[in-house]
Parts: sequence; C-alpha cells; structure tokens
Amino acid sequence: MNPTLASVVRIQKARTALLLDHPFFGTLLFRLGARARSSIATMATDGVSLYFNPEFVESLSSAELIGTLAHEVMHPALQHHTRRGGRNPRRWNMACDYAINPMLVDAGLTLPKDVLMDHRFRGMSAEEIYNRLEAEKEQSPEGQDGEANQQGSSGEGKEEQGTGDPNADTPQVPETAGGIGQVLDAAADAEGGSSVEEQAREWQMAVQQAENVARLAGKMHAGAARSLEATKTAGVDWRELLRRAWSETIPADYSWTRPNRRHIWNGLYLPGVTSEGVGEVAIAVDCSGSIQARQLGLFEAEIRSILAGQQPRLVHVLYFDTQVHRHDTYQAGQPISLAPVGGGGTDFRPCFCWLEDKGIFPQTMVFLTDLWGEFPQTAPEYPVIWASTGSSRPAPFGQVVPMAAA
Repeated sequence: MNPTLASVVRIQKARTALLLDHPFFGTLLFRLGARARSSIATMATDGVSLYFNPEFVESLSSAELIGTLAHEVMHPALQHHTRRGGRNPRRWNMACDYAINPMLVDAGLTLPKDVLMDHRFRGMSAEEIYNRLEAEKEQSPEGQDGEANQQGSSGEGKEEQGTGDPNADTPQVPETAGGIGQVLDAAADAEGGSSVEEQAREWQMAVQQAENVARLAGKMHAGAARSLEATKTAGVDWRELLRRAWSETIPADYSWTRPNRRHIWNGLYLPGVTSEGVGEVAIAVDCSGSIQARQLGLFEAEIRSILAGQQPRLVHVLYFDTQVHRHDTYQAGQPISLAPVGGGGTDFRPCFCWLEDKGIFPQTMVFLTDLWGEFPQTAPEYPVIWASTGSSRPAPFGQVVPMAAA
C-alpha cells in the first residue's frame, strides 16, 4: 500500500477509536482535514487542516497516534492558533505543548516518549507558561529557545487525505525539540473565506457541542473542562479582572434618597447604589524572590489607580516571605510605593496572624504572589484577592487573578 495512503488509513482508525473512548477529542478531530506533508517533521494544524508526515505517523504505536491526534486538536480547541499575537512562534509552541500534555496524560491517553512535559506548568494557560519561559530565557542566555519573531503563517494545502504532491503549499512550521504537533497561526483567508475572528467563534461553538456530546456519554474529562474554562478568560486583561474582583469586595446598598439618574429621564424613579466607603485595606507583597520588577511595577500602578478612586482611610502594605519583614502605612490619598525586602520561602499564614495581632480587620486584602506557599487552614472573615504572577493553581479561599495572563 502507498505509505501516504497507509498513514491516512491509520489516522482514520485512530480517529474512530478516539471518538468512541474520548468523544470530546474525537468529535473535534473531525473538523480537521488530514493533509500529508513530508517536509513537516511531525504534525501541525492551523485550525482548518491536520498536516502530517507519513513517516512520523508510521513510527507511532496505535495508542501514541491516538494521543498525538488528541494533542493536535486541543490546539484549536484552546484557541492557540488565534492567541499568539506578537509572541515568538517557537516559544509559543513550547508553551502550548506544556499546557496540553499533562491534561492528556491525566485523561489516560498515551503520548510518544520525550514529549514536552513539565509538571510545574500543570494547570497553567499557554500565556502563563510563555511568560515563565521568557523570564527563564532572560535569566539564562544559554537557554535561548528560538530565533527572531518569525510569523508562523500557515499555508492552505490543495490536496485532501494525502493525495497530490505532499510538499505543495507547505506551511512554515516553527518546530520545537520534543514537540509532537505544532500549532500554526489561523489563516486570514481560510477555506470558505472565514476571517480569524469567525474561525475563533466557530471553534468556540464546536467545543461547546463536543462538551455536550462527551457529557451525555459520561466521558468529559475534568482537566479538559478546566482548561477550556480558563481559555475563556485568557484574553481578558488582568487589570480588568483585578478591578472586578476588588469592586465585589466593597459593600454597597440601594437608597431612594439618591435615585439612579440614568433612568429619571425615562420617567423611572429607581434607587441608586450607595457605597459605605472604604476603611482599611491590606496589601501583602511576596518577597520570596519570584516577583519580577516589571510585574511589581504593573501591580503597583494598577493598585494606585484603584485606591485613587476609592480613597480608603488606611492602606497597610506587608512585605513577607516566611514572616512579615516590614509594614508600611499610607493615609487616604497618599500614593503607595512598593519596595520588597527579604527573600526565601513563602508562608501566607504570618500575614493573617500579623493583622489579627494588630487588631486590623481590612475591608479587602490583596496578595501579590506566585501562589506557592503555606496557606492557613481556615479562611479569614474578610475577602482575599490573590494577584498571581506565575501560577493558575487554585487557592483554598478567595479569588485568584492571574497576572501572568496579561
């Protein structure tokens, strides 16, 4: 049998097996048309086509092929083909692979050996992982992982199911060591004339349908569901998320003495929202060494903006690692300035104990941290916001705002 045709047959069989055992991945995979490309080392997708190297397909066991196909379809399912922006294509591919692979292994799928797998990235979005990789590259010049920010544009193949010239219209693939399936940017002139925005919406609808199919079959993996949910907010700027979280902690009520002016002109006399004002707030800065200067500056600027609008009576700033090293106090209207001190491990418990010992009950407490540390066994009675600089791991209480997704 022709090697290309043999590979197509294997892909079709693997796709059927994936549909039966893992209907979420299998349902989505039928959206991609298989196209042979001997110039591509492994596989690649732009959200329209599944490009594959016949020799690579033949090198995989049946279980590895099934896992690789699931890996490939998760790129467009998580909108990796539309979310790169100006990021380096090679590093973006690495980040996307690190985000996908642990989830597939947890789902019971088999991946080829030596794939990109690092459990410290487990549960992170591709954006968060990319920021980590970029920071590590800056700290270690020897570990450069890519060339200039080349455009990973995808070409539109002409032949379906491996027929025709296997090298025609080959897309540029930013291949990475350990990568088993590369993600390409969504083509601006995809089949049917769909724009990138339209392709993103189509995949969103396809994912919802695939979720419904998998849940009806009782086979929707929890890890995939969490990753998909995280994708919905990945494009939302962390500043907006922080403002939303903060606004939810400010007590408010309705009053007829201050009517809602927006509706008076229409003859509707409705109560307006009144705020009880902001008393004391606490800001705790993790000084364990994981907070970068740029992240600290962005956080400081946004906190200043929020506090300027709310004018709290007092702002307590705590600098901590395994203990509270310093405490600064700012009066209403006084701009805060963050200057971390200390270093070492991270323990969140001393911050709560310090406030309790001082008799301070803040209206809101905000942590700037990477979320790696010891948490108290019980939550405080006041709201807590975790501005996370490097991890999407859940906190036992409070609301997590992933700064690294910015």
